[in-house]
Amino acid sequence: MKIKKGLAYRRVAGELFVVDAGKARLHELNGPAAVIWEGLAKNRSQAEIAAELAAQFEVGEAAALADVGDFVRELQGAGLLA
Repeated sequence: MKIKKGLAYRRVAGELFVVDAGKARLHELNGPAAVIWEGLAKNRSQAEIAAELAAQFEVGEAAALADVGDFVRELQGAGLLA
């Protein structure tokens, strides 16, 4: 999965903000959502992102992988992924 072109994102005070200027929308991501977004921005696989989530948030890798998949589907539904 790749992030849609034309989106800008930046961390501010520990929160990650994604700006979709084409739709005039601002999305705020925190915690695991921000880790997933940054992993996608670095072209990491869902499994690699899940391993990072599991390490940072002390959850099992299977649960982390399910969470990554769920959030990726949310991002697709919001039109934020190419």
